[in-house]
Amino acid sequence: MSYKKIVAAFSAAICLLSCVSCGKGTEISVDEKASESTTASAPDKSNLSVGELIEPDEESEEYNLGSYRIASDGVKLYYDETVPEELMFALDKYFSSFQNNDLEAYKESLYPDFIERYGKFLEEEYKYGIEKSFELSCDNLRSQMQNALAGDEGDPSQYSGDYTITRIKAEAPALNEDETIDDAKKALFEYFREVFDMDYYEFIKEDSDGIELVCFYIYAEGEDGEEHRLIGSYEIAFALKGGKYYTFG
Repeated sequence: MSYKKIVAAFSAAICLLSCVSCGKGTEISVDEKASESTTASAPDKSNLSVGELIEPDEESEEYNLGSYRIASDGVKLYYDETVPEELMFALDKYFSSFQNNDLEAYKESLYPDFIERYGKFLEEEYKYGIEKSFELSCDNLRSQMQNALAGDEGDPSQYSGDYTITRIKAEAPALNEDETIDDAKKALFEYFREVFDMDYYEFIKEDSDGIELVCFYIYAEGEDGEEHRLIGSYEIAFALKGGKYYTFG
């Protein structure tokens, strides 16, 4: 199998082409039975904002999760000064596009140059475009929720896999010894070197107003009414351009 096909298969398998396991990040956990959904049906994600910082009481079931802010769509966001607030909104909007099967919101989350190049690559190599790639990503996340609901011995097919995102945590990635943040960013973009036949990291550095790399975790409520870890821990890159954060998967 060619390098390009390995990359594309990897993309379909884990949903995000630009996403690799952190391994070293601090994982959050949640008491599934005690958690409540904080999201309303079809919330507006077009212009998100957050409330004041909430510090859970020591006796609260959320105490070990740390401090958080509640976004205007009801999602609890966990982040500190190392992560820009607008990047948290971009994470929320991006993954909500999969939750809501919203192709247009997904496209709006992708870096403009990337969506054009990646769409062309998919058409040339696999005879389908961004729309099919998005569909595969939606299916993959639903499958992850099905597996979470079924556990080790249950039957995933008995669940629809529908979910509602309840919590998102993002933090600075943990670096290996002698590794710089620039090294980590560059390594993440290596997936695109052969796919696009260019040093895409250097191109984005020149074309954008900066690249951010974070390690993130996502929890979501399943059809059982309880919260489950949907994704964690993975790294994802965003580029800032024209005052907006875009991603690459």
